[in-house]
Amino acid sequence: MRKIIWLAIIGASTLLAQSEQSTSQTTTTETKDHGKKRRTDSTTTSTATDSEGNTASNTTHTTTKAKRKHGKTKEKTTTDSTSSENR
Repeated sequence: MRKIIWLAIIGASTLLAQSEQSTSQTTTTETKDHGKKRRTDSTTTSTATDSEGNTASNTTHTTTKAKRKHGKTKEKTTTDSTSSENR
């Protein structure tokens, strides 16, 4: 019984000792429309830093191209993603 109580106290103190994380996210979208052709570029960057100074970053770039011809629309989407961690 005493072991369970000590484990509960140690577990609670460990949870309280953890520091906060810092996170940020930035999204940029640009659209160009030239009549029959349309292009949309979107870039999302996410960054997180923990209490020990470790930083993780993720960048996603998405490009969508649409083309209208003879009443039909063809759309092509390309996504590039980059991740990095600094310790």
